[in-house]
Amino acid sequence: MSRTEAADRIREIADEIRELLAEAMDIAGGDDMVYTRARSYWYPHILIALGGDHGYLGGSMCSMEDTANELEEDEEEPEDDE
Repeated sequence: MSRTEAADRIREIADEIRELLAEAMDIAGGDDMVYTRARSYWYPHILIALGGDHGYLGGSMCSMEDTANELEEDEEEPEDDE
């Protein structure tokens, strides 16, 4: 697998996690306090770790999006033939 393909797959996995996260929040929506705590704690932590536009202040030291970008950058850099 090339680094570009790996970056694409990481982004696909992040999208799948976002879909599952939305499903989990729907399930947690049965009780206002349960939903509020989930929305305040684990939900934003996971979204921020995925990277991209999450709507929360702050960020991750290294998100999944950052990793995908780094893989692509490494693929694009020309190799030195010295």
